[in-house]
Amino acid sequence: MTKRRFTYFLVFVLVMAFVAIPAAAQGYPNPGTGSTYTELVNKSDSAATAQLSYYDTNGNMHQGQQKTIPANGSIMIDPDSVQLPQNFVGAGVVSSNQPLASVVTTKWTGGPGDGYQMAYYSGVSAGSSKICFPSLFKVPPQIYASFTVQNTGTAAADVKITYYSRNGNNQGTYNDSIPAGAQHTYDLSNPGGAVPNLTAPWDGSAVVEVTNGQSVAGVGVVYQNGRAATYNAPDCAGASGATTLVVPSHYRLLTNDGRWLLLSALNIQNLEGSPASVTLEYTPRDASINPSKTVHITIPAYSAAGLNMRSGYNGDRNYFNDLGKTWDGSVKITSDKAVVANVITQWFRPTGAEAGYYAAANTKTSSSTYYVPGIRRVRDGSAWKEFSAVIVQNLTNSDNNVTVKFYDRSGNLKLTLSDTLAAGSSVGYNTKNGGSHDPSDFNPLGNNFEGHAVVQASGSIGVVLNGVSKAPNAGSATTNGIAK
Repeated sequence: MTKRRFTYFLVFVLVMAFVAIPAAAQGYPNPGTGSTYTELVNKSDSAATAQLSYYDTNGNMHQGQQKTIPANGSIMIDPDSVQLPQNFVGAGVVSSNQPLASVVTTKWTGGPGDGYQMAYYSGVSAGSSKICFPSLFKVPPQIYASFTVQNTGTAAADVKITYYSRNGNNQGTYNDSIPAGAQHTYDLSNPGGAVPNLTAPWDGSAVVEVTNGQSVAGVGVVYQNGRAATYNAPDCAGASGATTLVVPSHYRLLTNDGRWLLLSALNIQNLEGSPASVTLEYTPRDASINPSKTVHITIPAYSAAGLNMRSGYNGDRNYFNDLGKTWDGSVKITSDKAVVANVITQWFRPTGAEAGYYAAANTKTSSSTYYVPGIRRVRDGSAWKEFSAVIVQNLTNSDNNVTVKFYDRSGNLKLTLSDTLAAGSSVGYNTKNGGSHDPSDFNPLGNNFEGHAVVQASGSIGVVLNGVSKAPNAGSATTNGIAK
């Protein structure tokens, strides 16, 4: 009997089709028209047969295509190739006779600004009985959030959704039932049903708990001034007590005249009913150039804390000035209570800022091997079209040997790079500028590379993917690597 494995990917906009995203309530940003592209990586040395299935919001199944993925290779599911009813909204499941990894890219066109943006999230192989959303907003007219919850179980999932403001105040608990395979989206700009009428301006978090033995997974969506970002909801089932989270990529980059180029922020959510004592250790990628910094904060019960490289912490805008203007590195978050966190990376372009979100990794579930779908190195002569960066952080207390292998769509190994990372440090592999390597190290990938990376280490690591698309379709996004 063939062993079947499942990769669930959540669809919070119209699945793999160029169809308009439902408009937000008046006074909130509308990102435009959205479409979804899915990267599928075959993690095995044998060809994979993958079956796509789709579920609408009522749980009705629509059979999709069957695809063959080469050994160690990958494919991209293009919106134009998916046979679904017009205006379909729902969720997807990929079943395969080999293990898969996936990253989902959502691209919006026709919105404000330069009319293009992109976002990533990672597919998951199993759901949870409890998931969390640390970064939710309702701040007209600049920013609002929605979140999608997919039922990954075999029967209807009864869920309890509790909303908390940033200061920990309970904003109410709401119930919903999600059919098997389906997803429901909760839009904070449109109260009703399981969405409270939150008094704007509001920012906070939500906890989604399954009450009848099924399982769920989730994706948060943040719309901001015509830009949009997505993030995987952290699994917070059974979370209690001491927690260590890791942030492989963090930035504070300015020009000499003070213009922002790239910055990062953290939203840390306390999941317990008493204050959390939290320590953050900021470690530069190159200690000979940039300083380290250790921060101690207290997060009240059920509340969230925001630490932003530009706006600082707790009203102090100068909080991170001592890190200078060229800081990049990693962060370790240690708490005596259960916490989850989002990492926000914000790029600044002539048409405005664009943010990408990912979940800070929990060291209890870390791995020494990660798959990174969706790697690009595409240029036309000297003009760059698309490029990617893989960021790796050493989670051990000693040296860690890291090897990164890049495979093309057909499964051919095109490039291998190796490094030794000191305890807690990080390294970047950027297909355009080299990152921590010389740019010429990536020449074996050529100028039209699409594929994936496999990151292997001698000890536990954290891995993040950054992706950039250049003009005329200029966008940026980030997500987590997929553990083996």
